[in-house]
Amino acid sequence: MKFLASVVVLALAVSYIKSEELTKENAIAVAAACKEEQGASDDDVEALKNHEAPSTHEGKCMAACIMEKFGVLADGKMVKEKAIEVGIALFGDDEAKATAIVEACESLEVDDDHCEAAVQYGACLKEHALAH
Repeated sequence: MKFLASVVVLALAVSYIKSEELTKENAIAVAAACKEEQGASDDDVEALKNHEAPSTHEGKCMAACIMEKFGVLADGKMVKEKAIEVGIALFGDDEAKATAIVEACESLEVDDDHCEAAVQYGACLKEHALAH
């Protein structure tokens, strides 16, 4: 679950969406597929595992890919409802906390590049999650 939480908080996105759609194993499989699709390195994966933003463009695109596959990011923008679902799963069904964190970041002005946007949303979500 630590890997799963890392990806969601930073990439924001991946986690457990209440539907069997995402299990820990599925999240790892999606991350591996995105790593390959985007040409990300093992170092990029390690950065996510260590709660750090990837430093390469490929790593950032891997994070965006993960978020997109789980519906947290679409067209370079955070999908509030899905992000809240992820937050609820991470915070033990604390909908108020998840909603507050997502709402703090939903209007963030992000880069037009969806890869950069994913990392920017991830940093914002991480910052607000740590504050809670």
